[in-house]
Formats: sequence, structure tokens, C-alpha cells
Amino acid sequence: MSRAWPFENKPEGGKRAARSNNPEGFIGANAEGADAVVLRIGANDALLVLVDKEGAWDHWVYHSKEEALEVANSLGVEVHEDAYPEALRVRMNARRRPASEFESGAYPEQGPVGPVIPYPENRPRQTDLQTVDEATPEEPAEAP
Repeated sequence: MSRAWPFENKPEGGKRAARSNNPEGFIGANAEGADAVVLRIGANDALLVLVDKEGAWDHWVYHSKEEALEVANSLGVEVHEDAYPEALRVRMNARRRPASEFESGAYPEQGPVGPVIPYPENRPRQTDLQTVDEATPEEPAEAP
């Protein structure tokens, strides 16, 4: 099953593209020492997480746990169900990201970080504004 996203080969919202389009592609590039974890999400769906030997990971969502397990077992890697083993969690958290992953900002679609956008609440207050008493209209004259 491929990802169901209409902009398949385009980065989402300015983000870097995924490392691979499918689990087979991820394992093809990282076969040695890879692990798979299948977790239930929601009422029926399942998440397949693949982790390489260095701790880098990618994930795919399937419509049933059985479908995710079938894909994971077809990859020829060790499969874990319903939880991350402690050694795998340590490997994922100990991963040192390469400098190339830090080249773009966290939210590239927003552009470079700069001064605060001048929303009205952030602008300096004007001293020549009328007070509430000054701004109230005069009372109408009484009728004779």
C-alpha cells in the first residue's frame, strides 16, 4: 500500500521529503539491523514503524493491524507488536542527527526567523489617543 497523499513526491508544507515512499524502500536502504514495530492506533488502524540500526525511523499507517503485520513480516526484519522494546527506544533516542537535518528551520514555510510581525497588540501605543471620557459624544439637548 502506498501513501494516500495527493502530492506524493512533493514535500509537505515546506518540509523535507520522506526518506522513502514505502516500507520496502526504507528496508532496501537500511536492511542491516532494522526493526519493525506494529502499534494499534484508533479503533481499527495500525502504525508500522521501521527503525534502522542507527535509530532513524519512518512510519506508515495501515487500515488494520493484520495488514501492518503482514507488511512487516514480509520485510524480513524483527517485528515487535504493541510496544517498543527498551533497547529499541534507547537506540531511537540516542541517535545523533546529522548536520544536514538542521540546515532548514523547524517551520520552513514561515521563512527565516525575524522580528515580530507588527500585529496591532504589538505596536507601540499612541499617546495622542482620546480617553474614554473625551471620546464620548455630548449628550443631546433636551427638547423644549
